[in-house]
Amino acid sequence: MTAKKKKRNPFLAGLLSLLFTGLGQVYNGKAGLGIAFFLISGALFLLWGVLGGPHHFIGLVAYAIAGIVLWLFIAIHAFIQARRMRETELKRYQKTAVYAFFIIISLGSIFVPARVWMSPFLGLSPYKMATGSMLPTLQKDDCLMTNPRAYRSQAPKRGDLIIFEYPRDLTKQFIMRVIALEGETVEIKNKQVFIDGEPLQESYKLQEDVALVNTRDNFGPLKIPAGHCFVLGDNRDNSNDSRFWGALPLANIKGQALYIFWAKDKKRIGLTLK
Repeated sequence: MTAKKKKRNPFLAGLLSLLFTGLGQVYNGKAGLGIAFFLISGALFLLWGVLGGPHHFIGLVAYAIAGIVLWLFIAIHAFIQARRMRETELKRYQKTAVYAFFIIISLGSIFVPARVWMSPFLGLSPYKMATGSMLPTLQKDDCLMTNPRAYRSQAPKRGDLIIFEYPRDLTKQFIMRVIALEGETVEIKNKQVFIDGEPLQESYKLQEDVALVNTRDNFGPLKIPAGHCFVLGDNRDNSNDSRFWGALPLANIKGQALYIFWAKDKKRIGLTLK
């Protein structure tokens, strides 16, 4: 029986590669090339993630641009390839069911939360501010990029902005600043933080309420136990932090905030957090 011959549609080839990298080449009967494009694109970005490029905002921008350029190149290649082809004998894999299968996988990936694939492949995880507890450093609805691997081999340092699971409800994640480390004694007297009796200079904090409120503005002294740290929100008048629920277990820490990648105030986009 003679194999069925059919001319390839350039626009459909390009569209298929836009929907799933390399699928247009598969449609053109060049499955090996399509698979190669898919693996190369994945390997390049995986390598970049391992090297830590996107851990800086300029790296994230370059990553996004490179991804778009490569994505378009592969789609255009499929279009040109199909346009140059004459009628070709269809192979077993050149079937609508095959194309539909990969398109469904691609469309289904849209509904996967970004942190699920960014964390293992790029070493990144997005986080959105839900409150004003970190004003003025962070504003409500700021979108941050975080490094979930930051503390796998080292402990947090004073001043680090960390993402952690709220000890009283592990389903919630907060972001706050590390103030005191294990073995240190922290005390707050009339809004001033002291570490081992020495006043802590804090240019980042916001305190507008002149009234003194016990627990909020006077606390401790408390010696931080091993395996813990003491965290505070920069907005000291409105933050549910270690003053109210105690030292934070280091095991609860899920990463370090790196930079703002999106914000209502566009001037804040790209701001490195410190």
